[in-house]
Amino acid sequence: MLIRSLKPGALALFLTGPALLLLLLGGCQGWTMDYGRPAAQFEARDAIALAPDYLRKKVTVRGRVSAVDTSDPERCVLKLDHGVTAHFGTFKRAAESYKVGEIVPLDGIVKAVDPSGITLDPAFGRDPQAPFTPVRP
Repeated sequence: MLIRSLKPGALALFLTGPALLLLLLGGCQGWTMDYGRPAAQFEARDAIALAPDYLRKKVTVRGRVSAVDTSDPERCVLKLDHGVTAHFGTFKRAAESYKVGEIVPLDGIVKAVDPSGITLDPAFGRDPQAPFTPVRP
């Protein structure tokens, strides 16, 4: 009954509003990080070769932690071997949970790629028990 009582313009908004909302949410990085599946998974040693194909997409990278920098609590950074930099933002405790030398899988959006490495921003840890099937160059 509610739909019949709406004027044509209001009816169009009533019907297309939810679709537009889903479209907008689907384009958000936060939504992609929380719920989106990785477009690819690869080892840190292969990241520079593979990451350009996944710019602005969520990926999983597995590698050895080479540094943890939480000196700026607004910009916590985890570095993996082979030039992978993962920005954890304000998640200081999450970044500090990793130890240098540990091999870890990280999820993140590929923000930048250059010959010296890649940047995942935002990035966050991944369940080490989750499936990991890396692609190879």
